[in-house]
Amino acid sequence: MRKILVFLILSIVGLTFAFYINYQVQSGDTLYSISKGFGIPIPVILDWNPEVSPSSLKVGQKLKIPFVPGVMYKPVKTLTLSDLAKIFFIDPEEILAINPSIGSKVTAGKEVFVPLGKVNTSFTQLADYIWPAYGRISSEFGWRIHPIYNKTMFHTGIDITADTGNPVFASRSGVVKFAGWKSGYGNLIIIDHGSGIETYYAHLSKINVFVGLRVEKGDLIGRVGSTGTSTGPHVHFEVRIGSEANDPVAYLPRTNTYVMRRVLSE
Repeated sequence: MRKILVFLILSIVGLTFAFYINYQVQSGDTLYSISKGFGIPIPVILDWNPEVSPSSLKVGQKLKIPFVPGVMYKPVKTLTLSDLAKIFFIDPEEILAINPSIGSKVTAGKEVFVPLGKVNTSFTQLADYIWPAYGRISSEFGWRIHPIYNKTMFHTGIDITADTGNPVFASRSGVVKFAGWKSGYGNLIIIDHGSGIETYYAHLSKINVFVGLRVEKGDLIGRVGSTGTSTGPHVHFEVRIGSEANDPVAYLPRTNTYVMRRVLSE
């Protein structure tokens, strides 16, 4: 912990306008110890360093570590500040606080640092599950004409349309059971919530977790994509209880304007 704090202080010099520092992995470091030392969740570290995994961490390796929990986001289309805030389920003021010169719009292709929000304690008590992404439901749970196979098939989740690269959040706290490629699903994350309950997040462009990692409700776990059997960028979201698919809408809040985030203090 002490070596990380010293390194952080020294690194701030000359990096006034940067959102991250370059940290060199030391002997004995793990993703868990680095995460704890900096107060940055592992999924956020992996978002900044997509080539890194627990088994690939090596002494001398350089990692990008943001000063506060947050990610770089590059919109595929011009967004108002309000629209950008909705994608991350935060208030526009939280983005303005760390990007004071951002203005009222973010143009397509321009990177912006977006902080991750904090716990809304009153909402936490009301919502057991949260929306995994902000967007529009383009396909409901149940029987449908499959858009690719053009035949009647049972849809085991809901599809939430969103732009490629948009954040995907853990709908509920749990342990990552699967993180990788699965036929049809493309890049898929499965989170085990105990008592036979699992949630699926499919067609991702990026996976920021690994098997065995515990994630909290509201943690960033990946990015929206169109991998696998997909007609366009979206998140296929499932709620399974005892391996049986259930309608996710029955478990989600009736609004996707707000989402729980955890406070990262210490």
